[in-house]
Amino acid sequence: MQMCLQNLVQHTLGSLFCSNAPRNSTSLGSSPPNFEQRSICNDDFHVPLLRLNRIGNVSADRLSLLTSCNGLICLRDLGYKKDEISVCNPILRDHMILPQLRSKRVHRRILGFGITQSTNRYKLIQILNFKNQAENSNKFQVQIFTIGTDMWRNIGYLPYELIQPNYGAFLHGELHWYAYSQDKTAFMCSFDLENEQFQPFPGPPIQDHGRCRPVNSISVGVSGGFLYLCDGFLESIIDIGVMKNYGVKSSWTKEFIVENPLISKLQRIFGSIHILNYGVNMNMSDEEATEDAELLMLFGSEDLLAYNVKSKGVRKPKTFGIKSNYQAIPYTASLVSIKDAVMRVLSLAKHSS
Repeated sequence: MQMCLQNLVQHTLGSLFCSNAPRNSTSLGSSPPNFEQRSICNDDFHVPLLRLNRIGNVSADRLSLLTSCNGLICLRDLGYKKDEISVCNPILRDHMILPQLRSKRVHRRILGFGITQSTNRYKLIQILNFKNQAENSNKFQVQIFTIGTDMWRNIGYLPYELIQPNYGAFLHGELHWYAYSQDKTAFMCSFDLENEQFQPFPGPPIQDHGRCRPVNSISVGVSGGFLYLCDGFLESIIDIGVMKNYGVKSSWTKEFIVENPLISKLQRIFGSIHILNYGVNMNMSDEEATEDAELLMLFGSEDLLAYNVKSKGVRKPKTFGIKSNYQAIPYTASLVSIKDAVMRVLSLAKHSS
């Protein structure tokens, strides 16, 4: 079976990238990211491998992959006395460092990255809970950064309590999470990057177990242009539902029921499942599935498993040229230029003033 995973980027820890840009400033990188691009193959599928070595003179072991959108990668520098977020296009080798938080007292950070539908502006959202808050100790502050500006903007407090994953699933100009309302009811919500508002979103019908639901038992993601939700409340069973018609609640369909203790365990450990090839297996019932039909599932950023739709078995795909300690995120290459994105926002601001 030959399969191409064009949306998978993997890089070895110790060979990531960063920049030596000044703190508290937004800067386009003057030195390009150092990276290698090649491919690895085996008898099962072909995996493009993009190995990113460094930005500037900072070693890769200080960075963590966060998420990607339209060919741009978002990552975080966790080096000593640093907590910087970067955006990079490794194909064009351009990058920028976002303004750094003045406060170092962040207890928890939830992130999201996407592009607005009408104005094509790239925006990042960070939802922050600070240590030792005298007031609103359970409140999360919401900040927005638009690529092409020079500062984070505070837009208020998070109206819900978000459940995993920590990184919002981006589709059609919105970021998606599962959340608890103030009365502790579980529901799906979204954040519109255009109007910068949270709102309820039509989620699939699932059992509401409230506070009895284990942490990491729900995972929201996007694959093949479809929003999906993995519900792992029951031990050793994960229900995978897909929204066939975006925004239409009745279009949610339970596509797969995965009864496998390893997959259930990995979801609870990592708190997220990235399904990499849903479009290939769309509308595939047990009777229609071929013997080698597989759903490729990435857990967190470290474990890739193949679930056989027909036999219900699980295997770990063989790869070559990758060390056992690595990070990975779904990724689709593009020629989106960060510099062009900056200039577009500056031009819009000039014409509106």
